[in-house]
Amino acid sequence: MLDTHSPAQGLIVHKVKVEKGTLKVGDTVTAEVDVEKRDATRRNHTATHLAHAALREVLGGHVKQAGSVVAPNYLRFDFNHFQPLTEEEIKEVERLVNEQILRNVKVDTDVMPVEEAMKSGAMALFGEKYSGMMRVLTVPGFSKELCGGTHVRATGDIGVFKITSDESIASGVRRIRAVTGVDAYERFREDEEIISDVASSLRTSRAELTSVIEKLQDELKKARRETEELKLKIASGAISTSTSNGDEARDINGVKVLAKEASGLDAAGMRQLSDTLLDRIKSGVVVIGRANDGKVSLIVRTSDDLTRRVPAGQVIKELAPIIGGKGGGKADMAEGGGSQPEKLSEALEASYGVIEKMLK
Repeated sequence: MLDTHSPAQGLIVHKVKVEKGTLKVGDTVTAEVDVEKRDATRRNHTATHLAHAALREVLGGHVKQAGSVVAPNYLRFDFNHFQPLTEEEIKEVERLVNEQILRNVKVDTDVMPVEEAMKSGAMALFGEKYSGMMRVLTVPGFSKELCGGTHVRATGDIGVFKITSDESIASGVRRIRAVTGVDAYERFREDEEIISDVASSLRTSRAELTSVIEKLQDELKKARRETEELKLKIASGAISTSTSNGDEARDINGVKVLAKEASGLDAAGMRQLSDTLLDRIKSGVVVIGRANDGKVSLIVRTSDDLTRRVPAGQVIKELAPIIGGKGGGKADMAEGGGSQPEKLSEALEASYGVIEKMLK
């Protein structure tokens, strides 16, 4: 069985794949329900109704169903809402749904005229047209909706409910995914294994895991900061040594121009290095480049007395195409990036010629 649909009222068409044998018009066939699959679908379908009611209670009456998928191994529910759910909102929705599951109340189904169903407070899907006799599914004291699908006999049959994701799918429309029953249990088991493995790797207990991770994160941030500071000192020191030997800054028509590669630094470190070098040469132009992870970036700094003659933004516009990219900025500072790190040396060397043309 691949799918079922109803092309006309009272007619249900079953779409099947014949794996062996043949079928011909007039043949009599026996349809059997996959009980395990059907029960899993029941759990997720009733849980969808509970989630809808819980979302309305937590987020507000503006929440309306905008679509859903009920599969044997998960459920998906789309609804109108204007922002991501907070961690506390997700926890509260889960609490409300699981509270109804623990109540293990009987799920009632009634068939009644649509007018009577609407008067009784049953929710209907926005934009859907209803007529005649309708089936109403009720979880007493919590949820009442028009629905013709398959559901559990009592809420306790769902077992447990867990939201696994929340995302935006369109402006003003959110989508949650969730699991129930055995699938939720498997999710919890996976989480337990991950927590156990991490705690074991860090040689700590479950109770101390959060504080140990926070401590490691702080230590990592400190180490990264110290590493960047060291890289900056090394880069500045190397350039300082070269400059003192007269090998670094060039005199281009009376203007000092310093072009240097600093691939060991991150973006912030490169900016800081450009500040340091510009302070060192006092008046002039500094061009710094770095290559990292298949990308290349450039920064151009021009001292205040030269911004009219050698605007940094114009320099970067000339250099960026060489590295397969583009850039821009102000007269005193500009940045650019590209996708050809192998051209970095060429771009740095070209900066001298670009600035020379501007000074003519």
